[in-house]
Amino acid sequence: MKLHHISLLTADFERNFHFYVDILGLRLVKNSINQGNIYMRHVYYGDFRGTPGTVVTFFPDRRFDLEREEGTSYLSGIQFKIPKGAMDFWTSRFKKFGLDYQRGDYSLEVKDFDDVLLEFIEEGEPNREGRINALSDVPAAYQITGLWGSRLYSSNLEATRLFFQQMVGSETGIQLLASQAKAPSRVWGRGSIDHLAFAVASSKDLDEIWEKALTFGYERELYADRGYFQSVYLREPGGVRIEFATLTPGFTLDESIQDLGSGFALPPRYEERRQELLRYYHKQGVHFEKKKEQDHEN
Repeated sequence: MKLHHISLLTADFERNFHFYVDILGLRLVKNSINQGNIYMRHVYYGDFRGTPGTVVTFFPDRRFDLEREEGTSYLSGIQFKIPKGAMDFWTSRFKKFGLDYQRGDYSLEVKDFDDVLLEFIEEGEPNREGRINALSDVPAAYQITGLWGSRLYSSNLEATRLFFQQMVGSETGIQLLASQAKAPSRVWGRGSIDHLAFAVASSKDLDEIWEKALTFGYERELYADRGYFQSVYLREPGGVRIEFATLTPGFTLDESIQDLGSGFALPPRYEERRQELLRYYHKQGVHFEKKKEQDHEN
């Protein structure tokens, strides 16, 4: 089962935007709200279309301006796919932006501004036309093509392995590792990974996952309609949140492809609260409009 998206916390949206758009060359494809807490933002980055499997999302909030403590069960790092032959370009780009990096035989590592380890792995061909982000100065031949995976550290590793075998399958892109037996209590802060999501074809698949989780005795957290996709949220035995999300309707539900990420986006069921939410965020000093050109700080 392939990844749909990975969601993290950040305290500073502007720095976050600078890193993922100006440096990594992704596109801001949705500028919206956390539907679990509408008074918190939710922003999405991905390829030009916001194709599932390319998307990294963040909940920007000053309350997350804390040094994170991972605890005993947690997700760590993001692995991106880049085209074959792109390693030299990304090495030079990180050097250009003054970022420390580590280059190995098969991957390139760098940390974002929230100290999240990012790994870049050469795999496959460049993005096809339609997915190429023409708003970025990263040449099409070198643009990020999608998510490879992440690491999950579990306090109950064997039970976590069984969960993934039963609920996700063998091809997950997630490396499962044992966490330390003792660790400080978790502190949610800059760069904490809230959850990751796997892609499924339809709501029928979600129904099957929801019932299968009940059969196997796994914690079922939420079955939700997020507008841009439908989701099921489960907790694996170590306590990490795992989402399953549909491929459709997609991010063009409320914006055209050309306008993705350029304004305040709300799924239809929240539209009647637009002015209320805009007033709230304005008082917080939050403005949602971003130029479609997404100017680069080179």
